[in-house]
Amino acid sequence: MARLNLNEAVLVVVDVQERFMPVLFEPQRLISACQLLIGGAKILGLPVLVTEQLPEKLGPTVTELREVLGSDYRPIVKAEFSAFANESFRRTFAATGRTQLILCGIEAHVCIRQTTLDALDLGYDVFLVEDAISSRYEFLYRSGVQSCLEAGARRTNAEAVLFELMTTAEHPQFREVQNLVKSLAPKIYGNG
Repeated sequence: MARLNLNEAVLVVVDVQERFMPVLFEPQRLISACQLLIGGAKILGLPVLVTEQLPEKLGPTVTELREVLGSDYRPIVKAEFSAFANESFRRTFAATGRTQLILCGIEAHVCIRQTTLDALDLGYDVFLVEDAISSRYEFLYRSGVQSCLEAGARRTNAEAVLFELMTTAEHPQFREVQNLVKSLAPKIYGNG
């Protein structure tokens, strides 16, 4: 089984947009887990790609994520469900020269699933961040995640991703990442 590699991975945040939030299954879990991933990616110097599905209709990426992204908020606008069906995204991802996707966002059974299938077809490794994904209904979320796993994606969670990327408590950014985890984990996993 492939492991995440800091020099091979790209964080891909799919369509976490304002108009979806009121209808999503566990939206606060999704937002907090995405904040953890983006914040950790920035600390570790990992590339972050953000997509937005028809933002003129569905609004921009949620404020909480735009704030964490800061100057890295440069969304790739798409109409396609699969990010890899979008020429701009495909070129941007290929230009990183990396082979691993850390995938989060919405909706599990549509854009996440189709992005996963296309990424796998293109030979990329897909790491599905289960706590940083959602859909409108719990059934669709669980069904979408399961479908991606059956296709060959690897299941993980936001906290595990960051520690796997660092590989050791002696990593220079360990303390900074650990503090970020401590601040957001209760909102994702409970007691928050």
